Amino acid sequence: MVAAKSKTLDKPKVLARLLKLLKKEFGGQPKREQLPVLEAMVFSACLENSSYEAADAAFGRLKGDFFDWNEVRVSTISELEPVFEGVHEPEWCAMRVRYLLYYVFDHQFSYDFDGIKKKSFDLAFKQVSKIKHLTPFCRNYLLQKCLGSHVIPVDDKMIRTAIWLGLVPVGADEDSGAELLKSFIRKAEAAEFLWLLKSLSVSRHGESILEMSPIGDHPDLEFDLGDAEERLNDVLSGRARKRLQSARRTAEKKAEEEQAVKAAEKEARKQATAKAKAKAEKAAAKTDTSKSTAEKRTTDKSPPATKKKTAVKSATKKKTAVKKKTVVKKKTAVKSSTTAKKKTAVKKKTR
Repeated sequence: MVAAKSKTLDKPKVLARLLKLLKKEFGGQPKREQLPVLEAMVFSACLENSSYEAADAAFGRLKGDFFDWNEVRVSTISELEPVFEGVHEPEWCAMRVRYLLYYVFDHQFSYDFDGIKKKSFDLAFKQVSKIKHLTPFCRNYLLQKCLGSHVIPVDDKMIRTAIWLGLVPVGADEDSGAELLKSFIRKAEAAEFLWLLKSLSVSRHGESILEMSPIGDHPDLEFDLGDAEERLNDVLSGRARKRLQSARRTAEKKAEEEQAVKAAEKEARKQATAKAKAKAEKAAAKTDTSKSTAEKRTTDKSPPATKKKTAVKSATKKKTAVKKKTVVKKKTAVKSSTTAKKKTAVKKKTR
């Protein structure tokens, strides 16, 4: 929900009213068993962006299905992944737990990490920050639950919920958001705040909130803390969800209409293309027919010329034959005359 900038408010008082509403919806924080440091870190990996119920189930399977932490450490990600079914991103959760166990064993040669409790906050923070793939949520969960430090563990869903409530500005991440929340949440309230904000972020109401609180920085978007109580009441009552569903249906209907228009335009373009193609083919066929007709006419006119040529050739042949006959006759006459003369001369001699 986009809102105007709020006036200067007493954040602790507004927060107290918000927590009262959330406590009424989700109940107070249940008492939980104090876990050793290593187990608390493993549990935090299961809890990130997931509900307490899902985290408890995954943590129970992890301890029940494997002989000890060493067996978990040497297992592959694909072998561990089924154990984390039901939590957010099981594969990443399995990888974080595995890297955590590798780090602890490589530095302690055991799985006892309780020695970190004796260190100062700065040294403990520095050490756990070296663990590969350990998220700010897991780090702050360890520091709050095991060292009693005044830190606020928030994961991605929790920080987006806090943004929607107006507790932190749009664009805040797990690190910067945790620091901002720490500035007005008392140490005594930190554990209860974690329980209630986590419960809201992973509930069915949280789904509506996350839909209204997009990931990333949006400079044009701002949530006013001044009307956070009203908006939270709206969400918890289900009115906001109904509006979202109505808006979603409207958007889906609009998208379907746009899709139908695009499909109609595409079909019209397709028909126009087919029509143009048919027209071009018809024109090409007409051109081919005209050429064929022209060629046929040319062929029909060609025989008389051929006949003329044939007649000329025949006349020429006849003339040649006549000439040959005349020459032959002349030659024959000359020959006969010569023979007769010779015979006459012979007779004279004989006398």
